[in-house]
Amino acid sequence: MPGFQPTSRAATGLLTDEATLLDFAGKGWIKIVEKNGAAFIAADQCYRARYILHLRQKKHLRDEQIEIVLSVQRPPYSSADVEQLLRERGADVG
Repeated sequence: MPGFQPTSRAATGLLTDEATLLDFAGKGWIKIVEKNGAAFIAADQCYRARYILHLRQKKHLRDEQIEIVLSVQRPPYSSADVEQLLRERGADVG
């Protein structure tokens, strides 16, 4: 499938595991497609997953906060104003 890579390979490149990517897909944060029983992810979804991992690992955001950020931001993503964005929407920033 052109433009797609196996989720296991994408996970390695993102320094995470495949279960994390599948969890993100289960939450509706990224899209993963299946073909012949194998899971694949598109490049734009890898980019989105990388940003989600950044929000979790570097910004220490909870799932609810990530939901808010993803509902507002569009690529190219920027974490510069994440705290302000959360405050504006009445989300706990601490």
